[in-house]
Amino acid sequence: MSINVKNITIGEGLPKVCVPIVEDNDEAILDKLKEFDQLDVDIIELRIDFYKNILQFDALKNLFLNIAALQIKKPIILTIRTAAEGGEIEIDPKDYFHVYELGIESKAFDIYDVELALGTNMAIELRTLIHDANKYMLMSAHHFDRTPEVDSLMQKFKSMDSLEADIMKIAVMPEDYHDVLNLLTFTLEAKHEYSDKPIVTMSMSPLGLTTRLVGEQFGSAITFGCVGKASAPGQINYQELNQILQLIHKNVQEA
Repeated sequence: MSINVKNITIGEGLPKVCVPIVEDNDEAILDKLKEFDQLDVDIIELRIDFYKNILQFDALKNLFLNIAALQIKKPIILTIRTAAEGGEIEIDPKDYFHVYELGIESKAFDIYDVELALGTNMAIELRTLIHDANKYMLMSAHHFDRTPEVDSLMQKFKSMDSLEADIMKIAVMPEDYHDVLNLLTFTLEAKHEYSDKPIVTMSMSPLGLTTRLVGEQFGSAITFGCVGKASAPGQINYQELNQILQLIHKNVQEA
């Protein structure tokens, strides 16, 4: 099943190309949002863990209201990526919740990335906050040191599904191509098991590049590219990503 966010349908057709903003100040964030809104990309992710004033809540509220005033046409994901999952900040769960609370109040964002590792109670609180505002919750889990076995990855999706995630995402680090193959095997099985919602998977680093390109064939609904600075290992330029996705799609259709 797909979900519709603004003018984008996630979980149908080509994987949707998402590009991250990893700036640390208001002016740069607002400039990037305006720039990215004009690019041939589908979704923008604001990695707010890079923002230097993230815990200065008056400043954060002001930023969010200024973002809302831009009336960005593309869907925006608001993401706090914690240090434990490869992000830029160690943050108390109460502060994590309050950042998203300010995001909801501002009406600036469409999708909120919630880390599974936060635990059941916090996930339920955030889910309630997000769903009560008629927004979407993307639940995520990241393994920057390894690629767990398929059964272990499937268990994480089972947990996310039980917490009523709207989109489920797992990113892993491969040691070799067997790990990449395991990730693709997992993606195929998860797409069949959870056909009622979009899933997102990727194997990071250049070794896992293939997984960012074959989402349409294997079942991953979003792929992450970059405009300049990348937010994770293995991201490639969004223009190259678009070209390759469309080329694969064309060849598969003609086969």
